[in-house]
Amino acid sequence: MKEYLDLKMDFMFKQLFGHPSRKRITIAFLNAILHRSGRDRIVDVQYENTELAKETEDGKTSRLDVLVFTDRGERINVEIQVVHQHDLPERVLYYWARLFSASLSSGQAYSELPPTIMVTILNYPLFPHETDRFHTVFHLREDEEHFLWSAHIEFHAIDLSQFMVQWKKYRREMKKSAEVPWLMMLSVVDGRDSRLDETMWSELEEWAMNEQEIREALEEWEKLSVSPENRYAYEMRLKWLRDQLSNLLGERRAGLEEGLKKGRAEGLKKGREEGRKEGVRQVALEMLRAGLDHEMIMSVTKLSREELNELAKKTLDD
Repeated sequence: MKEYLDLKMDFMFKQLFGHPSRKRITIAFLNAILHRSGRDRIVDVQYENTELAKETEDGKTSRLDVLVFTDRGERINVEIQVVHQHDLPERVLYYWARLFSASLSSGQAYSELPPTIMVTILNYPLFPHETDRFHTVFHLREDEEHFLWSAHIEFHAIDLSQFMVQWKKYRREMKKSAEVPWLMMLSVVDGRDSRLDETMWSELEEWAMNEQEIREALEEWEKLSVSPENRYAYEMRLKWLRDQLSNLLGERRAGLEEGLKKGRAEGLKKGREEGRKEGVRQVALEMLRAGLDHEMIMSVTKLSREELNELAKKTLDD
């Protein structure tokens, strides 16, 4: 079995989908994940940031998105993100705003602004409590009647972890969707443990027999994976990713331990306070049973009249 480098690494994703020599693959990929068909299909793209960022020894790099301008007058930005970002919705919105506003040159009319589409591919759920779908699409709509404010804003979030869950359960039904083989391509290899899902790979090869663009993508992916330069850059990026994940887990563990420590301290404090109050109530009950004056009991125990009346009622019930 040949060894393929994980396309979830943004370096590899940009290599396969962000290079002019592989434009046909990019166009097929975009049409599939944007669900474009017939007259809505993209037939050509121009790359806007085609230079690959060079990997350094410490793994630092610039953003490795794929940004294209289509023959339909749209700007499409595709980003793959495997490290959990808690502020990702705001981050995507920020980058959309920058791209959208940067499209307008001085003197141009606002009507010349192109529709700007953000596609974010993740390996974790972005909205785990809201949906279990692996591909969600967002527009800016009116709350009651749901008509669009503008067709110029469109967000796609694709969760590969949820895709894997659903593929394992419903893969026969999912074969009808054009985006499935591309998401399989992104999911079949897990670089963190160098694992390849053989069942998924077998089905991916079946797709390649019938779909020319899928076949071309697999061939190009194989070439990129055997390149010594790519393998070195990939290993550096993978090391950086593992460090990021390790740091993130460390922060979460530290936060959890701090939370548990604080919780225990608060629990002890609350327990002591509850114990003290219960002791006072028991003393007040004994004083009531002894027939002592209520004013004296309140003076000694510092209980309110309401609290003492509640205890007096308890003595009557007993």
